Amino acid sequence: MDLRNECVRVLRQNWREGYTVPSPHLYPFQWNWDSGFIALGHLHFEPEMALQEMESLFKGQWDNGFLPHIIFHNEAKYGRNYFPSADYWNSRVSEYAPKHLKTTGITQPPIHGYVLERIHQQLGNSDRLAKLLDKVLLYHRNLYEQRDALDNGLVAVWHNWETGMDNSPWWDVAIDRIHAEQLGSIRLNRKDIKAVDNYEETRPSDDEYRRYLWLLETLQSKEYASCPSDFPFQLLDLTVNSLLLVSTESLIRLGADLGRDTSWLEQKVMTGKASFNQLLWSERDGNYYPYDRVSEQQVPLLGAAGFLPLFAGIPSENQAMVLVKKLETYRDLYGVPSFDPSHPKFEPKRYWRGPIWVNMSYMIWKGLLRYDFTEQANHLKETTVEMVERYGLREYYPIDKQETTAYGGTDFSWSASLVLDMLNS
Repeated sequence: MDLRNECVRVLRQNWREGYTVPSPHLYPFQWNWDSGFIALGHLHFEPEMALQEMESLFKGQWDNGFLPHIIFHNEAKYGRNYFPSADYWNSRVSEYAPKHLKTTGITQPPIHGYVLERIHQQLGNSDRLAKLLDKVLLYHRNLYEQRDALDNGLVAVWHNWETGMDNSPWWDVAIDRIHAEQLGSIRLNRKDIKAVDNYEETRPSDDEYRRYLWLLETLQSKEYASCPSDFPFQLLDLTVNSLLLVSTESLIRLGADLGRDTSWLEQKVMTGKASFNQLLWSERDGNYYPYDRVSEQQVPLLGAAGFLPLFAGIPSENQAMVLVKKLETYRDLYGVPSFDPSHPKFEPKRYWRGPIWVNMSYMIWKGLLRYDFTEQANHLKETTVEMVERYGLREYYPIDKQETTAYGGTDFSWSASLVLDMLNS
């Protein structure tokens, strides 16, 4: 298999009318952070597609700057193949939601500033890029205004789907606060379990899904603008805040080049990095953990996202050395497991409770390069490529090299895009 050509084939195959679906059978619409990752791959064979990918995504931006996690393009055609549907989300309960296009009412990790900077590095200035920059700046302003309640440069997530790591054990403490008697009215019509093999082992359970929908419906009752004071899911997530800081730094550099005032973001970066180390770093354990604002304590579990602060330049040199030493634990694997294999909650095939994900490996690789850990970065790149050559461009991958197959969606777009970016670096 010529891996470069295979990556391009998948991205072209999954291209629709101005955007890319994550996987042709499992995810029929446009996803927020998926499109950011996917645009990076487009830059290597059709840069115009990268611009269109971002422009299509921001067609779903709300008037207040909010950027939803799914944009339901061609909903009439594909809606029957996805649950929860556009009508279930009913984004138009918000006065700010688009009138011409249905969306969800939650967001995802904000990778877009970083992506725009990469597009700018390749294509230079343009009116289209400047318009996208203004949209991303508005999105960041919305995040800070709506989600940074502590005014410390970190934003809270209100739903596990906002983290991109849907069923990670990190969220169990919050999900378990939803009592069974609150779920009586929740009805399921899941499509995901019909689109993948071995769904009992690889997808979230029905009980988990009912709790996800309870969170959705509660946020919907608040017009997706706030969460109740007693809301069980209020966390400072590692992935969202690492990418927020990465992208904010990119926006500051782009603003200087394109004549935008981004001075207000400079303080956000400084404050955010300091708060990140204050609230999310455990000096005792030498790890970064999410912070639960309900219990006002860290959630002390290990996962691949614990290394993403390297991507954002958050750790000191000493902290970075500690993290890189811990990465040696996984050197014989194809990458960093999404969750700690030594923990009782580890599940080797279930989504974000164990398997390896290409996007996590990619961001850790970028972080290692940022701190000049070149040998470790090259090793992670090589093992990621080896993994994909063996199993194909799948959604997520086994940590056990004896396994004969990977899991989830096939012809997965961000796996194709990020491997292509690795191969061309």
